[in-house]
Amino acid sequence: MGALQKPVEEQIELAINSNDFDILWELHKSPYMNVRRAVARNSHIDSKIANNLISDPVFNVSYMAKMSLKADNDREFKAALTDCVLCEKCELGIDCLECEREKNKMLNY
Repeated sequence: MGALQKPVEEQIELAINSNDFDILWELHKSPYMNVRRAVARNSHIDSKIANNLISDPVFNVSYMAKMSLKADNDREFKAALTDCVLCEKCELGIDCLECEREKNKMLNY
């Protein structure tokens, strides 16, 4: 079974922990943003993966790829980067919707 056929949680675990280039290459094409973001943060990616992810349409992914030491390309972010894009939480178990709800609760006090 290829990496992209695995459940999203297993894809994220592989993206975080793998040092196998072929697996990381496959996972950087995942339809799941958190998988691609985890790949972008993996220190075992090469410049080709990092540069591909820099052009990802999701800022959460492209920003993390830009921060990779393996990235050769640059990307200018014209819009202000949100807390979600800058978030350093591990992609495993992250609940972005819950985080937004908590921030909204604090703003309404």
